[in-house]
Amino acid sequence: MTPEQKLTQYRHDQINLLALRPEPESLLAAALLAEPDADDKSRPAALKTPALLKRAQTIGAESALIWWTSAAIECHAQEKDCPDAATLTKLEALDAENSAIWLLSLYHAQLVGDAPAARAALTSAAQAKKYDDRFGQLMSALYQAQEVLPMSTELLNATHADANVSGYRLLTAANLAISRGMPPAGHALANACKPGDSPPEDVVADCIAVARKLETSGSLFAQSAGLALHDALLPAGPERDGLRQRQRRLAWQMQRMGELSARLATDSRVTRTYTQALAGGDEATALAAVLRAEGVPSEPPADWKAQDAAPQTHP
Repeated sequence: MTPEQKLTQYRHDQINLLALRPEPESLLAAALLAEPDADDKSRPAALKTPALLKRAQTIGAESALIWWTSAAIECHAQEKDCPDAATLTKLEALDAENSAIWLLSLYHAQLVGDAPAARAALTSAAQAKKYDDRFGQLMSALYQAQEVLPMSTELLNATHADANVSGYRLLTAANLAISRGMPPAGHALANACKPGDSPPEDVVADCIAVARKLETSGSLFAQSAGLALHDALLPAGPERDGLRQRQRRLAWQMQRMGELSARLATDSRVTRTYTQALAGGDEATALAAVLRAEGVPSEPPADWKAQDAAPQTHP
């Protein structure tokens, strides 16, 4: 077997073992790992994404993570009108206090051209208690699921990745979570708020309310997006000055994490610090844990300029 064939067999063996487990998170991980097999006629239908996802939904019928990721899979497969209405209804029932769900509803309404539904979804997002895109939770579940099967040094070398085994699992989890596990609804809020077009006061109020929830979420991308939107909607003054200080602090932390990102894959101690903190489902907490462990201050030096930072989403 070629190295590529060995890696494919290893992935298949992971899927086979995960499919035997009763936890919905294991089945969800198997469903995401199985996506490259969509056209592989040698793989049984029961071990392909649709069947595995259906089992995860059945066992994890009350899991917002399962249905959120289901929405992402549906949107990556068919972005024209997604997610499915049943998936969206399920999410709205399970996680109504989460702005992320209503922003997904906003995205769906924009796709189908339903302006009243879009406006109602924005209001619901503003009134929700929190924002949680479940990135950290999904990434942690994917990382842990890969432990179902040991990885040999030969297989690790075949990946050509500059990583140890735990680091490679973290990279795989991050790639899957970013590319397949997040609904592509990122522009829905900006489209609704149109900060450059002088939107009505009630729209501005709702948009600022949602932006504040993003700012205090556990997702680094969401924090950055929330701060940027809030900044665009505020007039000049002390409040915007304070917000820009928070933007500067986040940019500093993300740049420092970017400098440590290689060690996330190669240094077992750094990987362990990050993944243990990530187990709580909060990406921002994991970043803070690594910076603290490495002695990096959370506040930038007085002479540091935020524009020096390279934009980044997830470390």
